[in-house]
Amino acid sequence: MGEPASDRRLYRSNPRYVLRGLDDLDPSQRQAVAGTSSSPVLGGLLVPAASEDGTIKVVSRSLRSLFEQLAVPCRLPSPAWPALYGEELGDLVGAEVLEVQIADRFVTGVEAIAELATGRPAPPVGRLATLSCDAIAYAESLQLDAQADIAARLYTFHRVAIRPAWRTTEYGDAFRARMRRAMPHRPGSGPRWIEGPNHPWRTCRRRDLPARAERSTPKLYVSPTPEHLADTVAASVPLIAEAPGVIGWKVADTIGAMVRPDKFVVYLESERALQDLAAALAPVLAGTDVHGVPFTCDTGLDGLLSRGLDPAASPDRHHALVDSWRTWVTARLAGGLEQARRAGLTGRQAHFAALQRIQAAGVDPSTWQPTAEPVRAGERSAL
Repeated sequence: MGEPASDRRLYRSNPRYVLRGLDDLDPSQRQAVAGTSSSPVLGGLLVPAASEDGTIKVVSRSLRSLFEQLAVPCRLPSPAWPALYGEELGDLVGAEVLEVQIADRFVTGVEAIAELATGRPAPPVGRLATLSCDAIAYAESLQLDAQADIAARLYTFHRVAIRPAWRTTEYGDAFRARMRRAMPHRPGSGPRWIEGPNHPWRTCRRRDLPARAERSTPKLYVSPTPEHLADTVAASVPLIAEAPGVIGWKVADTIGAMVRPDKFVVYLESERALQDLAAALAPVLAGTDVHGVPFTCDTGLDGLLSRGLDPAASPDRHHALVDSWRTWVTARLAGGLEQARRAGLTGRQAHFAALQRIQAAGVDPSTWQPTAEPVRAGERSAL
């Protein structure tokens, strides 16, 4: 949020929300939120108090405990919560979970972020950053009420419309045949990789690594236009399979996944491994028509290659609370737009509020480069 660590402000739980248990939901709602009726790591729900606006939020056990204890205002950062500072605090204030005292009153959400910001977000740099701003403008123009609906529109922005010819059985069969030919030497037949379908993807991952990382995971997006996907995979997979630091990758296995901008994604152990792989892929993919993935940081070839950073999993996080990079980003942008709508902001003012919201969470919206580890506060819009 731009504050020096020595500037300890007074924070409290947002009194406009009340804690509720998952048992307060009917079974279908509970399944949609948690994926299970009795997950031990889900702490509950934050529900707007009577007559208050806001979104229902699913919270982890640690966030529930924090919310309960901060019913009494406390100065933060504090030794009692050593991990709670900087972007973590900014994210919780931006999500309206916590309030912060500014002057003589407590404020939260986009109002608080605007008060605490030390500078305006910089203009977009490059094709992908401009595309991301277009997505925000489009989502805001729809004037949707529900944060989850806004996030879905942001996340799916820039998908290619499926042509009638692509919906035929013949085209689907031909697409799968092209993708099989793109990987004639199947990595899954070797000792290093496990390969398999994971609808709507074809995936490969290292045999010697767990499926779920407990630290942030760099990811490299390879985003050709749908017509060039098979050729791009054929040129890329031999290099990816031999590159050090690759954890795994996924590629579209259906027409619906083919038209996504994020149709081909590689997961890596480190930022250095990502940069090395991008440098190896650039010469062999030069000249490929670019689709481009919104809310990712351009890594080469005018957006054909871009990167993100999946938040870490945690023992205190249920699978339903573990986000991908773009899910994490669009949830926060949607929260900013939804709060802006409630505050009566529209157009550029609403766009600016959304950009300040994601900047407070540790992302530079001029490039979509994370400036800090994605925070994992365990909060998300639920219903």
